[in-house]
Amino acid sequence: MGYRVISEPEFFERISSLLREGFEDVGSVTGPGRSGAVAAVYASHILGVPFIPFKANAPWHLGKLLIIDTAMETGQTMRKAERAYKGVKTVSLVCWHEPPRVMFWYEAGKPQRYRHERAAA
Repeated sequence: MGYRVISEPEFFERISSLLREGFEDVGSVTGPGRSGAVAAVYASHILGVPFIPFKANAPWHLGKLLIIDTAMETGQTMRKAERAYKGVKTVSLVCWHEPPRVMFWYEAGKPQRYRHERAAA
């Protein structure tokens, strides 16, 4: 299965462009898993709001919680993430939709496969 490697400058530009409008009421950011944490840290710096470790209590008094992830294939991870914050005002964002599969500069040297990809190989 092929994939495309996303460089750090492309990653930064993509998140920056997605966050340009409509996120003024976001008060904190989180992201599921490793890649979600990376995206959330970038988004927190771009928006100037706190990064919250995933599943930590959201500071609801600051505004909406942005749940962000780098890529989405089926949407299952984002649905679980949204359920983890039931009762909190949230907004969700995904940077890339798969397929095609995307991989990021920090993991390109040792690509990981999803379980279903290992079974098919």
